[in-house]
Amino acid sequence: MTYILVVLIALFGALMRTVFGFGEALVTMPLLALISFNIQTSTALIGALGLLVAVPVAIKYRQHIDWQTLKRLVIGSILGIPVGILIIKLGSPIIIMKILGIFIIIYGIYNLYKLHNPKESKLHLSDKFDYLAGIISGILGASFNSHGVPIVVFGTAKRWDSDKLRGILQGHFVCVGTLVVLSQLSSGMWSLEVVKLLGIIIPLLFVVVPFGNWISQKIDSEHFIQYVYLILIIFGVILMIK
Repeated sequence: MTYILVVLIALFGALMRTVFGFGEALVTMPLLALISFNIQTSTALIGALGLLVAVPVAIKYRQHIDWQTLKRLVIGSILGIPVGILIIKLGSPIIIMKILGIFIIIYGIYNLYKLHNPKESKLHLSDKFDYLAGIISGILGASFNSHGVPIVVFGTAKRWDSDKLRGILQGHFVCVGTLVVLSQLSSGMWSLEVVKLLGIIIPLLFVVVPFGNWISQKIDSEHFIQYVYLILIIFGVILMIK
């Protein structure tokens, strides 16, 4: 019964990633914790699935990827990954998660307000901030499998359109996700249980991913950004109570 629940939760996370481009870890990790599934196995499983789902989406939106921006984000993430590992070993992840949750909630609410009360924006972020966004992403990716949220926050702050956001986000997931999975492999987080679960879930992705793509095509660009802000608020709440 536990394995059935794990598979359903993982597929729900894959659907979330396919439709909106991020968030599977923030959805699946708390749910897996609720059923008392091994945290190390959960982290390795969700990291691998996130990478597998990101590849076809990145290919689909490859023409919308700004490769120079992606390069700066990835470089920053590489710098941030060791910091994330140190936080897990030496720091207080719970406090960091709650601070991040508060920030995401405030950010999401503020931007929803701005959508319904539009004014001329004075915020202009230079390309140098790409490195900072990447560093934060690397920290959260290595420590919590949540490297997508900082890129979403940064992309919406820079007013990327929905296709560019999806393209850069998935390209970043492929690059950083590969590093995260390799680091998890080398640190011994993988087990026979992870391989067995992947063997069950991967064939089902051939149903879930096309279904998610079909849903995403039904969401127009204007509503997509609004939904992203709503999801960020929900994820912020999850981080607060996780």
